[in-house]
Amino acid sequence: MKRAVRLSELAAAVGVELRGDGLLEVTGVSSLDDICAGEVGYVAAAPKIGVAVASPAAALIVSRKMADHPELTGKPLLVATDPKLAFARTIAFFHEPPYLPRGVSADLVAGDNTVIGQDCSIHPRVTIGAAVRIGDRVTLHPGVVLGDHVEVGDETILYPNVTVYDGSIIGARCRIHSGTVVGADGFSFTPDENGRQFKLLQVGRVVIEDEVEIGANCCIDRAGFGETRLRRGVKLDNLIQIGHNVEVGENTVIAALAGFSGGTKVGRSCIIAGQIGTNQHITIGDGVIITARTGVTKSVESGRLVGGMMPAMDYQQWRKSQVLYGRLPELFERLRKLEEKS
Repeated sequence: MKRAVRLSELAAAVGVELRGDGLLEVTGVSSLDDICAGEVGYVAAAPKIGVAVASPAAALIVSRKMADHPELTGKPLLVATDPKLAFARTIAFFHEPPYLPRGVSADLVAGDNTVIGQDCSIHPRVTIGAAVRIGDRVTLHPGVVLGDHVEVGDETILYPNVTVYDGSIIGARCRIHSGTVVGADGFSFTPDENGRQFKLLQVGRVVIEDEVEIGANCCIDRAGFGETRLRRGVKLDNLIQIGHNVEVGENTVIAALAGFSGGTKVGRSCIIAGQIGTNQHITIGDGVIITARTGVTKSVESGRLVGGMMPAMDYQQWRKSQVLYGRLPELFERLRKLEEKS
């Protein structure tokens, strides 16, 4: 059943300015393509204003710059400094269900000296090792496996078939999606006298700080020695490889199919697009933006925007080189004619 709330209540909860009838009731939020009567829509850019006005939306989330547009006169508005953030909070307001603990399944397999906090939701077919510490209001979905000496912080959610190897630490309010493996061995071998690969045992651990979200089917390898660490607020897309002893800084976001070789250090608040790869033991500074399919072979200074297949270079230089690359046949032909004349 849809939940009806007054627009004034929604504006206060989301933290935006209300322009219009605060007593108007709204029942949900949606994109402009799918919006129904009574719902709130989000106008991402000025060209969408006409579509928004023609839609059955009861109210619109807009930027401050857009709020005075003449086409929006008389339309109930939720005016935000960051309208995308306001849209995200509105979705959460209507769709984030309240937490209701379901208790611990009777078929739980748990080792000795394991401590489970209050109000947890542990589904059937969960396996927990020895000396594990689980915080309050933790949710473990079916098929989750926690090794020995694992720690899971308050209000963290592990979705089906997440595997956490021995000694790994996961902070509070994290979300780890299905199929992800935390704490598997780092990839490290050396040839012996007969050319056979001899394994370097990985005796470190993985530490995931608070409020980290990890997508489906990611692999976070344990350190050889010391730690592989994802710092507070890191967000990983699906299918990402974090190698041994990698460190990812606070609030960095990484898109799918990225891979980080052992010892890579990534700074704070970076934006890293899909399919990038790094060399071992390089440093990527704070606030760096790396475009898709970039091969990062050397360290990158803070604040840089880099791109290019291999190796990474200044983004504007890479764009110019791509233009020249497309003109190479023409340029070679001109050079050939000049040589003929000479």
